Amino acid sequence: MIKIVKGNILDASEDIIVQQVNCKGLMGAGLAKAFLNKYPNVKKEYQSFRNFNLNKGLTDKDLLGLVNYVRVSDGKVIANVFGKVNIKKNHFDKTVYTKTEALTRGLKEVKELSKQLKNQLLFHMVLGVA
Repeated sequence: MIKIVKGNILDASEDIIVQQVNCKGLMGAGLAKAFLNKYPNVKKEYQSFRNFNLNKGLTDKDLLGLVNYVRVSDGKVIANVFGKVNIKKNHFDKTVYTKTEALTRGLKEVKELSKQLKNQLLFHMVLGVA
């Protein structure tokens, strides 16, 4: 069931907050910037996870569908789902870079983990940013 809730995602009471990330290691525009201001370790952990996997021989494209879980200062978990390889070139770029299959695979993983841990899950995705 999808429930639309208006408000600030950073004030959410859910235990797990999901965001789509790119496979380039770039974060810092739009909502991601707000995450970074509140949870500075999210970017470092995301980039470390990416670099670890690249050093194992994976490519950016191989990261699609993987999930990087980051515990943040208030006890929540930010689940970074690798859902796109490329990023927007500029604000005029209307291309949707999200790879639906990868995003779906990552979301299913987070959903299963959430069920196992009996946690509330909040998913947020912005297709037009970064």
